[in-house]
Amino acid sequence: MKVVDSLLNRSEKTVMRELEKIASDNAMRIFAKPRLSDVIQKNSTHLTNREFDFYTRSHCDFVVADPEARPVMVVEYDGPLHRLSDEQRERDAIKNELCRRAGLGLLRINDNYVTKIYRGMTVLRWIIEVAELEKVFNAAQEGGHIPWDEPFDPTFLEPAGSGGRFPYWLGAAATQSFHKFFGTLDRDIPKGLNGVLGQDENGAARRLSCLYFGDQSLWTTTGIRKQDLQFPDYDLLDEINTCELGILLKRFRRGLVHASSVDEFRPIFDHFCKSYNAHPSYSMGAFPFETHWNFTEGWKARQA
Repeated sequence: MKVVDSLLNRSEKTVMRELEKIASDNAMRIFAKPRLSDVIQKNSTHLTNREFDFYTRSHCDFVVADPEARPVMVVEYDGPLHRLSDEQRERDAIKNELCRRAGLGLLRINDNYVTKIYRGMTVLRWIIEVAELEKVFNAAQEGGHIPWDEPFDPTFLEPAGSGGRFPYWLGAAATQSFHKFFGTLDRDIPKGLNGVLGQDENGAARRLSCLYFGDQSLWTTTGIRKQDLQFPDYDLLDEINTCELGILLKRFRRGLVHASSVDEFRPIFDHFCKSYNAHPSYSMGAFPFETHWNFTEGWKARQA
């Protein structure tokens, strides 16, 4: 017998470091590997034998708590070794359900949540800080301090003492780069920025965006998994997708990647729309080809 070298593997240490930075900036606390039964109380809730066994034996990867150590959300790291066997799917589903019954949000992340940096912040930071900001916004709205019809939009809020992280418009620089790029092109060349939004069979949101100029197109797709956590996931999807398209444009202008022709892009667009039952998300300027969408028929080629 011997003491383990570390309670966390290498990837979990990376997640822990990022969570600790987020906690330090937001007056929060982080706990690693607490037992599930220490995080949520069963009380009189009826559990099946399988649920009760899981409840007493399992742990949470990380728990984000307030300054008084009250749990705010559970963060589960599903790394590359998190193989989704039938048994693992069952375990994940039970943990999700128990946290849901307790009213505790659960966020499942992978490496991209802590390694991808947009506007100086990780996706994990965006989710945690915006989720907490939305709670404050909703409380202020319920208290009559914000008009009842004012929607929550993290890109328009800049609280005092935010350290320059707000507003949460991650795609601001990318959006500006699109307009600057279009300004370098001939005025007569058709050009536009377009996006479509869909959902896969697991409930994950999917988005495809493209920059169209002349007979060329730069495009990228992004997905956000369905979470048991209240936060503006579609806003995050839009922001990440815009950032990724901005990165692609930067590489294109440096000669590192080539644009697709409209004929090459068309089957990619059609496949995405068919696979995810996609609908228009936004459109600015020209579209790469003649098509239209409606609720009953979906995407159809325009008739001459």
